[in-house]
Amino acid sequence: MKSLRWFLILLILGVSSSAALADGIDPALGVKGGGDDSPWPGSMSFTISNDQNGFFRTASFFITEGSITNFLASFNTPQPGGFSTLEGSAFTVTGLSDTDAFLSGGTILPLSACPFECANGTQIENQIFGDFYFATQGAVNGSVVTFTSNSSVSEPASMILVLTGLGAMGLRRLRRNKAPS
Repeated sequence: MKSLRWFLILLILGVSSSAALADGIDPALGVKGGGDDSPWPGSMSFTISNDQNGFFRTASFFITEGSITNFLASFNTPQPGGFSTLEGSAFTVTGLSDTDAFLSGGTILPLSACPFECANGTQIENQIFGDFYFATQGAVNGSVVTFTSNSSVSEPASMILVLTGLGAMGLRRLRRNKAPS
């Protein structure tokens, strides 16, 4: 019975901590459409140089084939307050730590995949057709952030589901072993 209590306490702490990570105040990260610069190399580092409002925007990139469905943003310095999603971003941000954030839930497609006739950087809900750029609001000035596309980082909610399933299987086995035969 004690192990069941500890399991439930750890489960509640895990769920509440993942919610706290997702509700961070600063900095906000986002991926938006627009511009016309150079092909996306798959990974790129930028030094944050905020304007007076704490806003930073990268150069724009484009892809000519395939799609991009997620990014890992890694900062070389801790960012205070966790991470949040920048208004207007096609991707949702999940904070993994005070230096890493996972951007997912959106798709970047080549301009050739755009339905009907549309201009570069057209954004339809969670999809960007053509050019895209990264933006931050409130990141630590002077820190270096590296964006890497289509990385295989699990989201905290997925990790919680896996751990809950493993815990349930462990409890079932424990009960089976304790049952009198």
